Parts: sequence; C-alpha cells; structure tokens
Amino acid sequence: MVCANVLSLFYAYGRGQELNRTYQWVNEVLFHRAYLDGTRYYATPECFLFSLSRLIGCSDNWELHKHLKPLLTDRIQERIGVSGDSLALAMRILACKSMGIRDEVDLNALLALQCDDGGWEVCWIYKYGSSGIKIGNRSLTTAFAINAIIAMEQ
Repeated sequence: MVCANVLSLFYAYGRGQELNRTYQWVNEVLFHRAYLDGTRYYATPECFLFSLSRLIGCSDNWELHKHLKPLLTDRIQERIGVSGDSLALAMRILACKSMGIRDEVDLNALLALQCDDGGWEVCWIYKYGSSGIKIGNRSLTTAFAINAIIAMEQ
C-alpha cells in the first residue's frame, strides 16, 4: 500500500516516470495476486486494491490507464462478495466505484455490519511487522463506510 500511495503522489504531480521500478513491482504484485494474503504491514488485500484505485483516479497518464486499469478492474471484480470486515468492504466498494463497477453485494454486507449507534466497529488497517500489534480506529472505519455508502448513492 505504501508503494501505491507514493506512486499516487508522484503521478498526481506528473512525476510518475521517476518511479518506473516501483510501478513495475506494484504491477507484478497485482498480476500475480501477491496481495491476497495481505502484507507484512497491511492485513487485507483491499488496502492494496484501494490504493491502486486511488492511483488510477489521480493520474491522467494514458499508459497507466491502458496497462494498469484493466488488470486492476479484473482483480477488484474478483473480490466482490468475498467476506471481509467493514473497512475491507468499504475500501472494496470505493475501489469498485472508482473503476466504474457497481458493488451492491458488498454494500449490503457493509450495511448489515452497522452498529446500533450508527457507526461501525473498529477494524485493523495497519500492523507492526515485527510484533504484529494491530492499529485501527472506529472513526476511520465509520468514515470509510459512510464514504462508500455515499459513493453508491451517486
């Protein structure tokens, strides 16, 4: 996810060509589905896919759209309906939306996880690699869920 976020910054400012090796690595991870078990720092595949969808969204680079977008679209569609926590579902819905895919299946699953107070339970977005200590925030999960619901209404 970190590499995809760095790529997003560079591509947003027209400097993506400076990170060709990073782009190639991210593309290989996507192609070979090496993200499916999460990473040392991120527990879910959706973190990776969501970050790549942001990369596509922030860049008008035609090569990126020509080569990465079709593969990313396929990989995101493969995840529709796969079980996940609220944060993973929200990230998946948002990634789908950015690729032009309507994801009612995961929206229904996300809505079913809403708590009585209107929020969603804490979900883990990050983990320390060496200790495995997990970091999450109920507000972050709720914010992603609300953004996913709003995105589906548009």
